[in-house]
Parts: sequence; structure tokens; C-alpha cells
Amino acid sequence: MLCAPLAATEHPGRPVDDPLLHFGRPSLYYTQRAVLHRQCHAVVQNTALYYSLLHRPARGSNDHFLCEVKRSQGGLPATLWETISAFANAQGGCILLGVDEKSGFAAVGVTDAGAMESQIGAVCSEMEPAVRAEIFTVAIDGKNVVACYVPPTPRDQRPCHKRSLGPWAGSRIRVGDGDRRLTDYEVAVLLANRTEQKHDVRAMSDASIADLDQEALGRFLHRIRETRGEIFRKVDDERALTMLNVLTVHDGRSVPTLAGLLAFGVYPQTFEPQLYLTFVAYPTSEPGVLGPAGERFTENRSVDGSIPFIVNECVRILKRNMKRRSIISGIFRIDEWEYPEEVLREALVNALVHRDYSDFARGMQVQVEMYPDRLVIRNPGGLYGPVDVGVLGITGVTSSRNKALLKILEDTPYFDGHMVCENRGSGITRIRIALTEAGMEPPHFTDSVSSFTAEFPNHTLLDQEALEWLQSLDNRPLSRSQMSALVMMRNGVVMTNSAYRASTGVQDSRTVTRELRDLVERGLIEQEGTRGTTTYRLPSNDPLQTEQTDEPVTTDDDLTRNSAQVMAGLSAEGSSRSEIEERTGLKPHQVFRALKALRERGLVEMTGQPRSRTARYRRVPQIPEA
Repeated sequence: MLCAPLAATEHPGRPVDDPLLHFGRPSLYYTQRAVLHRQCHAVVQNTALYYSLLHRPARGSNDHFLCEVKRSQGGLPATLWETISAFANAQGGCILLGVDEKSGFAAVGVTDAGAMESQIGAVCSEMEPAVRAEIFTVAIDGKNVVACYVPPTPRDQRPCHKRSLGPWAGSRIRVGDGDRRLTDYEVAVLLANRTEQKHDVRAMSDASIADLDQEALGRFLHRIRETRGEIFRKVDDERALTMLNVLTVHDGRSVPTLAGLLAFGVYPQTFEPQLYLTFVAYPTSEPGVLGPAGERFTENRSVDGSIPFIVNECVRILKRNMKRRSIISGIFRIDEWEYPEEVLREALVNALVHRDYSDFARGMQVQVEMYPDRLVIRNPGGLYGPVDVGVLGITGVTSSRNKALLKILEDTPYFDGHMVCENRGSGITRIRIALTEAGMEPPHFTDSVSSFTAEFPNHTLLDQEALEWLQSLDNRPLSRSQMSALVMMRNGVVMTNSAYRASTGVQDSRTVTRELRDLVERGLIEQEGTRGTTTYRLPSNDPLQTEQTDEPVTTDDDLTRNSAQVMAGLSAEGSSRSEIEERTGLKPHQVFRALKALRERGLVEMTGQPRSRTARYRRVPQIPEA
């Protein structure tokens, strides 16, 4: 059985130095051996916390699980190498031998810990590349438990496999709480990632220059000669296009490269029929669940053409399936889409440009799936190079699978003159900023070796109820960032200058100070402290703060009145926020605060995405104290 890492943000009440919070952070295992010992103790001994971790998968978590426990009473498990390979090919993980899952994860110990340590080391040496695991024994309740931390193998050395079986038969990956054999395509992707990929510059021998859009080529060359100076002004068009990898020489004649065909082809699918995009709009939040009229989907389309054409057409289709809403601030009215158009374009370009164009993947399409509560964009081929999914758009580390294609599209204009991409590694960063500015949650990225998925939740801070509250204030215009900050403060957040920047996307500290001062002068918020200790919150006399206040009541759990009402209003199978509001008669913001407090205390758990209309809440089963 596996357990997922527990993020500090999910349990604010837990000390940051809790050893379980360090799960999956390899550097700590190398620099602080004591952390491993404490972690092993915590995993086995803290039954209540472990129970909570083990049940996270059933609540929709997509985390890669990072711990495996085995009873190991009959000696070293024969399949141990599979778990080692699976952990090494992902984020790493910890194996505990001498722990019985069926006995409530009790420490049962191993017979000869020293011999087992040596045997584990031997198995690690049989892997290719060899795994440098951290192996040690710790005594728990008088029993010897052997722990083995498997570090992740560097991306350019994967797949980690059993040497005697080779990469195709001896490679594993973690799925759920088991170890799955890598598919041939997944092995091919990992092996290809060890070297520079040049699938985008291969010659399309059946095509010719006549299969390219001459008008689009003209706009491209005009920009190149304007921005690149004398280099391309001294050569003719064909030579310039060859230098730019749009064309290549094959059997003595110039033919388009795959990159050139994808960027400028009149109809690239003549030569690569499967390199297109599919769009499906589902009526419900789960594929396969029929809509109210018995429909499987509300739209199902295939989008062909060059990359610029596919992006434009897909954005048009997305808009047709999106709703628009109006935000009124004073005398101003702002109409906006459910998803910012800039986010859609960046995400689509990323999927089409960074997808795998190897022979294994040429039969796969980029997939766009639209649900009522989210948008999913999926492309063949996982992340390439040293980039980690957890830092996309946060650090400056970038890596390009299709360098020539990216370079071409950097100077390829859409029909409105804007370039298809910047090729500065800023696409994901811009997506994050645009979503923040729109008051939306950040995207969720998943790298599964054979594919990369970007998921965008369809909900914002500024829902209809929040907009009605904003319009009830002083009826003077508010900036988008001011509206987001006010709603966050309404939900109990104490705002600072830095928190304002992080939550609204406004980067200029002076702009933040000016907008906060404006809210203070209008009496919409109160300022406390000065200089570095300044905080902002809604006025203490605000009706939202005084109406049916959350004063404590005398109960065994010392719950506030609203929290007790919310607990009583939760059903066994789980309840949505709207259902809780209906049962308790509490206001939306009161239910929100009560649920937040109950989750922080570990009394209530949530299924689904935060702020999603489909999120549900239920009581956490309490384990009686021994």
C-alpha cells in the first residue's frame, strides 16, 4: 500500500517540521539521515495520520504515491526490483519491510535485518543505472523494520530497469498502489529523451514547396528579413527557408521539413493524416455519463490544418461552447469568457509544439476535452529534458523537444499579425499570471511519461454571489485585482502587500499600495499596523462580520456555533456547499469559513477541486484512541 505526500498547505495546523511533510523530497534524505528515521517511526506509529493518508486516493487524489510497505516475513520479496524500478522512474519513494498492512500497519519486524539490507543493496546494484538507495534499520516497538529510500533516476538516464531483462521488459512505473510494466511507447519516449530529438526536421519526401502556403511564407520571410538583419537579405527565398529548417534537401531537391509543413502547410494531413486535434465537449463532469437529454457529448470535432490554423479554429470552437459573464463595477461593465483567451492560445500552442512527433506517436492526436467544471488539454509525450512538473512556469528551467518548430513559430504570425509563440520558455508562466489576474485557480499539470495533461478548473473567486456582494458596496468602480482581494478578505484572508501581489497578479508594489489605500479611504477595508507589519481586512462593523457571528459554544469539541451547525448538516455520503447552506440556513461566507476551520482541525475532508461546484464535504472517520 502506498501513501501520498501530505502538503503543508493542506493541513495548516500541522507543524512544518512534521517528518511526513518531507515525503518525496530527496535532498532531505541525503543531507539529514535523521529525517528518514523519524519518518519511518511516524509512518508506522502514527496510525491516525496514516489512516488519513491511505484514504486520500479514494477521494480523487492524483498524487504519485511514494511509500510501499511489505510484511516480508518470508524473506526479501521477489518483486522488490519492480518497486525499485517504479520509484526510480518517477519521484522516488520509500520501501518499509517488516510492516503488516493487514494488521493496521503494525511493525512485525524482519528476521535478519542485516542480511536483508545486503540483499536490498544487491537488488539495487542489479538495476541499470544502478540505484544508490539509502538503506537502514530502525527498531520500532522492539521490532526491526528495514527502510529503503529509492531516489529518482535523472531523466536523461531513464528508464531504470533490471539489467538482465533490458529496458523493454525490465522497466516499471508506479500506478495507484502497484507497479506497472512500461509500454513499448513509454520506453521509447524515455530512451529518446536521453538524446537530442530532431523529428521535427525530418524530410517530408512526398511533399514539395507547392504544398506550403505561399502567402504565409511571404509574411514569415518578411519578418525574418526585418528582424534578423543582413544574414537573410543576402540569400534567396529557398536558401533562407533551408537555413531556417522550413525546407531541407532530400535526393537532390528541396522538400519541406515536418516543422515547415506543420507551420505553413496548406493541408499537412495529406502527408500526416493523424497529426490533428480532437475536441469533445461533454454535458457532465465525467466522460460516459449521459446528459439530461441522453446525449454523450454536446460537440465532437476534428480540427485539421497548420498549427496557426488549428489554434485559431480551436479557440473559436471553445468560445462557442463557453459562457460569458458580465462584471459590473460602478458605471463600468466587463464581459469575459469562462477561460481567458490568452490562456487558451498559450495552452493549445504548448500542446501542439511540445508534443512527441516520433514514429511511435505519429498516430496520436492532441486532445481537448471540455467539461462543465474543467478544461483538459492532453498531448502525446511527457515532459522532455530536466523540467519537473512541479516547477513549470515557476522557475526559469526550460527544455524543448522540437527546437526547429519552436524557432519557426517564433516568427510565424497569426492572421492578426501576432506571433504564434515567443520561444522564451514563458508560456506556462504567462498562463499562471493570466489565470491569477482573472481570479482563477492555477492549472494542474500531470506528466505520465507517454502523455502530458494540463487541466484548468472552471471556477473563480468572482462567482455570482460574490459579484452581487461587490455591487452592493459603494457603487464606485473597482479594478479586477481590488475585486479579487475584497472577495478573499470576505472569505477570511488577512491581506498584506505581498499577499495582494501573489493573489491578484499585480507585480508593481506601488500599484498594490495605491489600490489598497483607495479601498481604505473608501471605508471598504481597515488597515492595521504600519510599514512591514501592515495588514488589511474587512471592517469589524461589516455585516458579514457581525451577522450571526461565529462565537464559541460549549461542546466537547469546542466548536463554534456555525461549525457545529455545519457538522450537523453533513450527510454520510458527503454534501456540497449549497446543500449545507440549505440545511443550516447559514450564509455562503459563513459555511465557507466553518468548512475551512473544520478541515484545518482534521474533522472534515473534501472531495473534488477547491471552489469547484462539484466539491463535496464529509466527516473524517475518527479512530478511537487505544
